[in-house]
Formats: sequence, C-alpha cells, structure tokens
Amino acid sequence: MRAVSSVPVRECGEPLVDIRKAGGLRYGPPPECPETAPDYCLLRREVYHKLLRVQQALPPGLSLRLYEGLRSLKVQAMLFDEEKARVRARDPQLDDEQVHLQAAVLVSPVVHLDGTPNLPPHSTGGAIDIEIVDASGTVIDFGMEVKDWIKVAPAYCATAYPNLSPAAAANRRLLAHAMVREGFANYVNEWWHYSYGDRYWAACTGQPHAIYGSCTADMIAAAS
Repeated sequence: MRAVSSVPVRECGEPLVDIRKAGGLRYGPPPECPETAPDYCLLRREVYHKLLRVQQALPPGLSLRLYEGLRSLKVQAMLFDEEKARVRARDPQLDDEQVHLQAAVLVSPVVHLDGTPNLPPHSTGGAIDIEIVDASGTVIDFGMEVKDWIKVAPAYCATAYPNLSPAAAANRRLLAHAMVREGFANYVNEWWHYSYGDRYWAACTGQPHAIYGSCTADMIAAAS
C-alpha cells in the first residue's frame, strides 16, 4: 500500500519489553516456524502497557493472548516466499506481479515490487497478532484461530467478513473495539493484527509520521 510506505519514520528509540519476563499477558507457543522463537514475545514498551490496559477493560474471565509480536526481517522474507507459493498453487495463471500483490495481503514483503525496501509492521515491535482467551486459556470463537490463517480462504481472515456466525462476529468486534479504544489500528484484512506506532498506524490515524522503525540488533539484545 503506497500510502503506508510513503509515511515518514521518526524513530523514537523506545525500548522493547519481553513479556515472558515482564508478565501480565498470556502468550502461546512460538508461531509459524521455529525461527520466530527468540523474538515473538518482544514488544515496544508502550505497546505492552497498552495491551495491559486493553486486558483490564475486557469482560470478566477473558484475557488477551499474544500470538506474535516482533518478527525478524529474515523470517518475514521467508514467510512472504511461502505465501507466494500458496498463492501460485491456488491460481497458477497469475503473473509475478499479481502473485506478489496477492501475497502481500496477508504477509508484508521485505522488498517492494520495484526493488525498494519495505518496512514490515512486525519488524518494528509495534505490530501484534492477538487473540482473546477464556479462563481456561481456550481461544474464544472468532470463526478461526490465528494459527489457521493458511488453512482458510484469505477473505475469511478479514475483520468484517460478512458470513461469520453471530458469536464469531461479536467476538471480532469485541477485540476490535477494545484495541481501537486504546489507540491501536486494526489491519482490516486480518482480524487479529493491530498496530501502534508503525507506518500503518500513522496512515490509519492521521499521524504525520511513524514513531517506530525496524528494531535494531542492539534493541533486541537489550530486551532478551
């Protein structure tokens, strides 16, 4: 999305927090692939505090559970290539540009079609994939769990997908309302993905610039 990639970034230098150490939030196993394990529980400090406030505002018995926070550019590139392969398998008639554009709906590329570098939201520590669980730790009914995104039609992942059960639609709205009230921006093609501080958040909320760029190795080492 060119409107997003053109947003300037003024990195604020805010540190990362490892929720495995900080506590207060549930998290699942490392998602997608083993390579995500070192980083997936890392979030920018303000994102962590915002999630704690979101959780406090949920109905009794419900909690947030982080699916994924920070993701390295290396892993991001690998996931994008895997999504391109799935797109090609679904529709072999697509050309390279069409494959790239369709894959980018659910996985942000590291490099744009024109060869210029992209800034994937998960590389900033400001984007999170999040679910709500009940008191037993079971994900409530969203129509699907985040981990099943490669098993369903891409349209089914959209926050406002029209053919959900009433319960699943209500739970997607519950999450969206709670997150947006705390200043997050939802990526409308993924009901589980929310941003704060990155380019997508800035574009959605009318901010003049993003405050988070890609996290450096030093930032990651300091939080680990």
